[in-house]
Amino acid sequence: MPNTQVFLHHHAVDHLLAIGNPSGIAAFIDQLKHNPETVGDYRLPDPRGRMIEVKILGRQALLFFKDPFANIIKILEIRNVEAA
Repeated sequence: MPNTQVFLHHHAVDHLLAIGNPSGIAAFIDQLKHNPETVGDYRLPDPRGRMIEVKILGRQALLFFKDPFANIIKILEIRNVEAA
């Protein structure tokens, strides 16, 4: 089975670059690539009906959704949990 492609929204990239130690998030992104069935800690539907997964990683929350038909995962946002 080929690896799933993981795309990051430019806001997520900006936040990732601003984090002092992004290794935990980078490891989770790599995990998503190799195991697309990985689930978040929470799920919520967006206005289009997609299930948005929310994964808490330390002080950061990573929001993503899966498109199994296209074999991709899109990371929409990385948020500081303390600011949410």
